[in-house]
Amino acid sequence: MKNRRLWFSFSLLVLSLFLASCTHKPYHPTKSEREWTIDNEDCQQSVREGIRDEPDTYDNFDEMRLIRQCMRDKGWRWERTDLFDFKKPAAE
Repeated sequence: MKNRRLWFSFSLLVLSLFLASCTHKPYHPTKSEREWTIDNEDCQQSVREGIRDEPDTYDNFDEMRLIRQCMRDKGWRWERTDLFDFKKPAAE
């Protein structure tokens, strides 16, 4: 009985984390989603080149923070989205 309750709690936690992770997407007022990939790769490359110069002063969390900062500097933001989109686009 305890084992079943433990697995149910664990499954519920995993499901809620999954649903919460699907509610944000990158947004830029003038660029498309395809350009996000280009900007992200550019930021990753520039940050990693900078980290290579002094590898002992940075860790993985610094790398992620610097990449997010680079994307913010390029104008990208994360916007909250609806988990389920029940609105149908208007017919033309």
